Amino acid sequence: MVRYLNLLLLVRYGIALVLLGGSNYLLAECRQLEQSLKDRYPTYQQQVLSKENGRLFSWSQVGAEDGVPVLYAHGNPGSRFESLFFHDVAVELGLNFILIERPGFGCSDYVKGYSLADYAEDVARLLRDQKIDSPVKAFGWSSGGPPTMALGAYLPRSVSRLAVASSYTNFGEMSAAKAIMKEYHRPGPALSDRAPRLFHGLVWMVGWASHRIPNVYFKMTEHEVSSSDKRILELEPNKTLFMLNQEAAFEQGVEGAIQDLEVQWKSWPFQLASVETSLLLLHGLEDKLVPKEFVFHIKSKTKNSELVTFENEGHLFPLSAYHQKQIFFWLLQ
Repeated sequence: MVRYLNLLLLVRYGIALVLLGGSNYLLAECRQLEQSLKDRYPTYQQQVLSKENGRLFSWSQVGAEDGVPVLYAHGNPGSRFESLFFHDVAVELGLNFILIERPGFGCSDYVKGYSLADYAEDVARLLRDQKIDSPVKAFGWSSGGPPTMALGAYLPRSVSRLAVASSYTNFGEMSAAKAIMKEYHRPGPALSDRAPRLFHGLVWMVGWASHRIPNVYFKMTEHEVSSSDKRILELEPNKTLFMLNQEAAFEQGVEGAIQDLEVQWKSWPFQLASVETSLLLLHGLEDKLVPKEFVFHIKSKTKNSELVTFENEGHLFPLSAYHQKQIFFWLLQ
């Protein structure tokens, strides 16, 4: 969901984190939703599925179990708890809203070398396990955009409509992508290429902060986003869910988050032109975390896509029930 933070801020807070001491922030086990949140979000369920090779991946579900299936790909950092942001609208519209945690996030086993194609395979495995035969809908936000588009390339018969919001594009098809990221003060892709150990250390600091000093981490995030995003973050329950989601993302450490980003910042195993499934592209023009140029690039490369931009919105507009309904109404057409 939220991009990794400005390099200077990370260094500044990173020094403070080291001085505070401690290096282990891993949780002992895959946590369940606490009782007060279970009461607030009664349809929430989380499960773990075993693949044929013994690997476990975790998934969560909100809404109506017999409703229209909508597969959701979380952001980075993100977790099974990200589905809670969509709980109320999923219930209202009768959706079976399903989120798979990618490897290394939350409760899903880390898998070295995991690719966007592998995500499509995990989705196919879940659909078989849940005996979902009819074509489903899919939605991805931020770093969930590339995995969602992978479904259009690899599972066109299983997924009938796709929506992606605030998404990266295929860096292998956009030579200027990393330079544009630097213009937006997003040094992550260049840093992961030139100084990977430093990049990994900075992501570690983000994970550490999300567990040990979540309020400071939250303030760091607020510093990075647009004014419209700040207003969204300050609303309850968004603030509570944001910190819960970020903490759960790093339950196993940072390896999953690092790999997920590095996979998306390189050439994808499929071309954008191969995504022939109907695709809705959404982007806030005040987004400070993912450049708006990316959505225009995706639009130029895809054959069956629609583009909607929001002049006064940033990165977090999908947290709004109004925008969620816009997205879901389109998916349900």
